Parts: sequence; C-alpha cells; structure tokens
Amino acid sequence: MLETMKKEIVEHLEKAKETGKMSAEEIERIVEDAVAKAAQSAKEGAVEINTIAKEAVSAAVKELEAAGYESKETVEAAVRGAVEGVQKSTKEAMQTVEKEMLQAKYRLEQEKAELSAKLKDALEGAKEAANEFADEGKAHIEEAVNELKLKSAEMLGLMEATIKQSVKTVIEEGEEVEQKVSRITQEAVENALSEARLNAQRIKEVSEAAIVSAIEAAQEAGEKVEETAKGAIEGAQKAVLAKIEEAKAEMKKVQEDAKEFVEEDILQTKEDLEAINAAFMEALEEVSQKADELSDTAREAVQQKIDEMRAKASQIREKAKEAAEEALETLKQKGEEAAYGAKEKAKEALDEAKEEIEELAQRMLKIAKGALSGMVEGAKNAMKEEEK
Repeated sequence: MLETMKKEIVEHLEKAKETGKMSAEEIERIVEDAVAKAAQSAKEGAVEINTIAKEAVSAAVKELEAAGYESKETVEAAVRGAVEGVQKSTKEAMQTVEKEMLQAKYRLEQEKAELSAKLKDALEGAKEAANEFADEGKAHIEEAVNELKLKSAEMLGLMEATIKQSVKTVIEEGEEVEQKVSRITQEAVENALSEARLNAQRIKEVSEAAIVSAIEAAQEAGEKVEETAKGAIEGAQKAVLAKIEEAKAEMKKVQEDAKEFVEEDILQTKEDLEAINAAFMEALEEVSQKADELSDTAREAVQQKIDEMRAKASQIREKAKEAAEEALETLKQKGEEAAYGAKEKAKEALDEAKEEIEELAQRMLKIAKGALSGMVEGAKNAMKEEEK
C-alpha cells in the first residue's frame, strides 16, 4: 500500500514536470489523491495514518528536490496534500451525515405539523362524542379533553396564549400572584418538555417563551409585573429541575434494569445535561434584552434573578452536574470504553498538547507581526508617494 502510494506520487510529479504543470496546486492535488487512496484502504490506527503521511511527504519532497522544484511553496503544498488526503474520506462521510441531518430536520418539522393536525382532529372527535351522553358523562368527556389539550398546549400552538390568559386571571384576582404564576409557568414548561427527550436548546426556547408570555400578560394588565416576572422564572426553573431529575432517574433505570443500552443516546443526554444551566441562563438573558417589549420593572426583575443565579450555586447547574455524573456512571457500567466520548478525548488531547499550542501560538504571532509589518511598510510607501 505504501509503495503503491509513493510510486503514484513520484510518477505523477514526474509527469507534471514533463508537461510543465508543476504548480503548488497540482502538487497538492497529486499528493492528496494518492494519500486518500492509501488512507481509505488502511486499517484503523493512528500509527498507520502517521506512517502514510510521513511516507507521502518524504516521497514528494525527495522528488521535488530531484526535479529542482523544492521551495517553501511546493513543500507546503506537499504537506497540505498529505494532510488533506488523510482527512478526505472522513470529511466526505461527515458531509453526508450533515446532509442526512438536514433532511431529517425538515422531515421532523413535517412530522410535527402532521402530528399537531392529527392531535387536533382526535381531540375534536373525542369532544364531539360528548354530545351522545347525558350531563355527567358529557362533563367527564369534556373535562378529559380539556386536560389533554392543556398537556399538549405547546404542540397545538396554544401554550403562550394559555399562559397569558391564565396570568391575567391571576392578576385580576390579586392574591398570591407570584406563587400562582410560578405554578402556571411550571405546568406549561413541564408539559412542553414532556413531549420529547432531554434537549438543552429546547429547554432554552420553551423557558424563554413561557416567561415572556407571562410578563407580557402582566404588562398588558398594567400591574403585578415584578411579581409575575419572578414567579414565571421560578416556575420555569422548577420545570427544568424536574426534567433533570427525570433524566437522572432514567440513567439509574438503565443501570439497574436489563434495558437496551444505546451509547449515543446516553452521551447526548450527558452533553445536554452539561449544557442546561448555560441554556437556561441564555434564555433569561434574551428575555432581559427584549428592550422594546419589556418594561423597566420586568427587565429589572429578570436581571435580579440572573444576578442571584450567578452569585450563588445554581440549582440547575448542581442538579444537572449530578445527573451528568449518573450518565457517565451508566456508560462505565455498560462498557468501560464507552465512558470516554469524543469530548473527553479532546480534553485529554488538549492537556497533552501544551508544546504544540506554544508552537502554534508562536507561529500565529509571527504571522500577525508579519502582517502588521507589511501594513506599516505599505503606509510608509504611500506617504512617500504622496510627498512626491
């Protein structure tokens, strides 16, 4: 394999010289193609890839020397070609996965829309059935339908409007506004999050929508804005904590039961748990920055809560950390090697790469100084031209 690769590089470089096409771009392409073929047929293992890159660069540079084409530019082209060749097949695979994910995303949106339409039809059908019964039976059916609608309000596109109407009613009653708003928001966020698996981004979006809806209701009512803002944030926080506890319990269940183990699912759960606190804080930040929509009172209440969460240990951060550790323990119990995902390996590699980082930093600094020097020299020349 290595001999075939080196032979291809040498032959193609010789041909490029004969035809007068020995450019940096052509050198890079020749080396990249040869290395890509070798890497594709190589077995997994860093040592083999290391050898492929080393032999490819060595063969290319030796041929460039023999042909009298060795220069900084051509050597750099050979190195780039070797590295790009090694990465080529994996990059193509990544692009394929990205396309599949994009297609899946749009398919998911279509399925969500279809699910929402079917849900509406099913609830409407169930409600119509109530007309066939006497008062008590009819009342039970209608109550059950309304309960299901409430649990699916976000899926039906009714969550924000339902929160606003509920909060306005609480404000009109005027009693225990903060506590009642907290409960309303918690219920809405919990219902919305129960529709799917743990997802930090979704937690951010749902929490923000629920909090903003509650505050808008208070602002439209023209009173109890501060109490509403505090209650809405508290309720959303409680809902997120409940979702974290649910994930933690699921990890324990996987450990204790003979439940099917899906490494990717556990790893994704772990990543989402680690990102939840930042996602919730981001939701609050975005709420506070809605300058055109929020009153000063509401914005101050939100900012106060953000400051409080930063000043002391965040419940969400602490609970999420515990649940993430439970996820890691699950991975360890189900298979030691699965416990170290790409993220952990990247961290380990970073700790071991201090020397490389220093070299890269020096190179970056050199480039920056060179660019600055060029700018200064250019300015001097421009000034001389003006003086003339």
